[in-house]
Amino acid sequence: MLLALICCMVSYAQEQSEATAWNHFVWGAEAGGAIDMTSNDMSTINLDAFFGYKNSWINALGIGASVNMMVSNSVRSFPVYAMFRTGFKKTPTLLFMDLRGGCVFNNINNNTQQTRLYLSPGVGINLARGRSFTSYITVSYVYNGLSSFAKDGERYDINGLSMACVRIGISF
Repeated sequence: MLLALICCMVSYAQEQSEATAWNHFVWGAEAGGAIDMTSNDMSTINLDAFFGYKNSWINALGIGASVNMMVSNSVRSFPVYAMFRTGFKKTPTLLFMDLRGGCVFNNINNNTQQTRLYLSPGVGINLARGRSFTSYITVSYVYNGLSSFAKDGERYDINGLSMACVRIGISF
């Protein structure tokens, strides 16, 4: 009887520790767009995904990747970044800070690629929150270190792209 009770307690403790470990896992997806503020006609449509760690103070600490498709030409950018998101409190907040930094792989055409710096500090507003999800909107500045290149006989004199970005997303 005592052995059965001990086995039940051990089994319950293992289930609780596994459930607790998964409670700290976060993943999410975002869609949005960015307006080129450097007058290079390189505004984008963006798709992002991320995963990482969360707790009561940290909304997300992890890694993410994005596909940024330039609207006016066929240039594609693929940022890979570390991200940190927090509302600075243990209780749920309306506003939060979103920081991203890493590298971006710029695919200019079939044989020209650049790897540059990627930064994106921003702020967000939580829209809806359930037991297992949070939806939000972020507004951020994006720096893509894209440098000058020639494409289809046209010369693009670029010294980095500065963009204003809006994303709508959901995290679980």
